[in-house]
Amino acid sequence: MISKILIYVSAIENIDDYRKAGVSAFLFGLDGYCVGYNTYSLDTIKKVNVSNKYILLNRVIDCKDIDKLKNVLTQLDGIKGIVFEDIGVYEVVKKMNLGLELILFQNHFATNKDSVSFWLERVDSVFLSNEITYEELKKIVDSVSKKVCVHLYGYNQVMYSRRLLLTNWSLEFNIPYKDKNIIEDKGTHIKFRVMENEYGTVMYSENIFNGVKYLKDLDVLYYYVNTMLIDHEKIMKFLNGLNDSLSEGEDIGFLEKETIYKLKER
Repeated sequence: MISKILIYVSAIENIDDYRKAGVSAFLFGLDGYCVGYNTYSLDTIKKVNVSNKYILLNRVIDCKDIDKLKNVLTQLDGIKGIVFEDIGVYEVVKKMNLGLELILFQNHFATNKDSVSFWLERVDSVFLSNEITYEELKKIVDSVSKKVCVHLYGYNQVMYSRRLLLTNWSLEFNIPYKDKNIIEDKGTHIKFRVMENEYGTVMYSENIFNGVKYLKDLDVLYYYVNTMLIDHEKIMKFLNGLNDSLSEGEDIGFLEKETIYKLKER
């Protein structure tokens, strides 16, 4: 299982520890093209001495920045692939014929076999949604034409907004601004971990998702480990054990409980 992990590198100095644990695929956020992740310059990423390097582009990209991206894409020697959210990235990359792996990563959309199959005709893999049950995940994994990616460990992304929500709240309610903040819903008392930069705001789940118990036997391309906002020692304890029992502050998300996206028909 460890050989199929794709790990997000939130701190480059931790890579040697990940490699010693058996991880061989690494995901790096690219400066200017990510929200909710620590990011690096392309030069910094290219200097990292690992073979399976992927670049994350997870923000909505406007026309001006798409033009800048075209120049960046011509410099990706040594990069294995791109993990992206904005479909505009796909449209640009396919015209450039760069020979890079393309993995679509839209947190909330890959929820059924038909939509996943549509994209697998166009890209190399797709991240399945973190909001569907194990049975739904397994049905998709077993029926599509290519291997997909699933979330395995880390805070799951709840939402992404192009708005600067922390800034807006700070100004509206006259409260001190704090990046990487924790907010609480007054009704449910559920807490969210919030990160903001100039490109928008991302909210992460209250608890760390740990899907090992259910997902360890799936035949996937990659199991995704998101290290953001988690202590390095906790990440290493997970990688070295891959335990299917939950530790304090962990849960299994929606693997056992169906998400209700809309009111049921009467």
